[in-house]
Amino acid sequence: MINNIPTEKEYFVSGKELLDFSWDTVAELLINLDQAEDWGFEVDEVSEKYWEASIRRLTTALSIAQQGVEFLLKGKISQISPYLLIADSPQKWPSPYQKKNVDFSDFRTIDAQDLIRVHDTFSANQLETDFVNRFNSLRKKRNAIMHSVNKNITVHVTEVIESILFMHKTLLPHESWAAERLKFLESAPDAELGSYEFATNRICWELSLVIKLLPPSQVKFFFNIDKKQRAYFCPVCWDAANKDGDFDIKLAILRPKGPKSTELYCPVCNIEHEVYRQKCQNGCKGNVIGNDGMCLTCCEYNDIE
Repeated sequence: MINNIPTEKEYFVSGKELLDFSWDTVAELLINLDQAEDWGFEVDEVSEKYWEASIRRLTTALSIAQQGVEFLLKGKISQISPYLLIADSPQKWPSPYQKKNVDFSDFRTIDAQDLIRVHDTFSANQLETDFVNRFNSLRKKRNAIMHSVNKNITVHVTEVIESILFMHKTLLPHESWAAERLKFLESAPDAELGSYEFATNRICWELSLVIKLLPPSQVKFFFNIDKKQRAYFCPVCWDAANKDGDFDIKLAILRPKGPKSTELYCPVCNIEHEVYRQKCQNGCKGNVIGNDGMCLTCCEYNDIE
């Protein structure tokens, strides 16, 4: 009998934890650079050297992201059967006669290069060619990073971000990465020290920087918003944010775009919020009002007409 057979959920949790760890590394780099002016530096003057000094962190983040993707693929395979992950012929399996039970971890599992082949052989839904190509490219780069000291290996911050977002969206299409990231921030170790109060501030800050970095097509694909469209405060994120942190990030957009739209989509909440359309009574040019009367442009309160 085999003990401790891993479940798909366990693989998915582990995979997402690794993606979050990778994302956390990159997000920290982006946020530190975003604060350069507060520390007396001009971003344009320090940006090149800053990212040169970040290469080791970026290559490590990319390697961890790849490992996370492998766990997610193992989760997809486990949905069919976890026994498909066992490698070698039966002659090389741990003996069932030396002790009463065999632990699943005693088996050698299939190599990363075989995960897609195994999945596509037994799954009714094969992985898209684009995913396969990206996975193999990422795996080869990770191997080069992990098994050499080649100083010519470079990784751009956008490459890490795009890899995490693409892999997560492909393998877990019904999840919102922003929503998952918020959960990680709320349960991180420093949440025990009070950082959970700023979890909403943090994810909105991170997302705003990533949206600036990515082209409109990728922003639309990953976050389901038009980067060029006017953005408003999300009423839920506003309520959850710590106002001592000078929360001023607008990410929500009207859907569909138009003067009569009454649905505001937030990429963090991943839901639409009902709003009123009336001119703000406090002198700003806004006309998108939350259910509690708050103008989602200036944050001043109005009487609902």
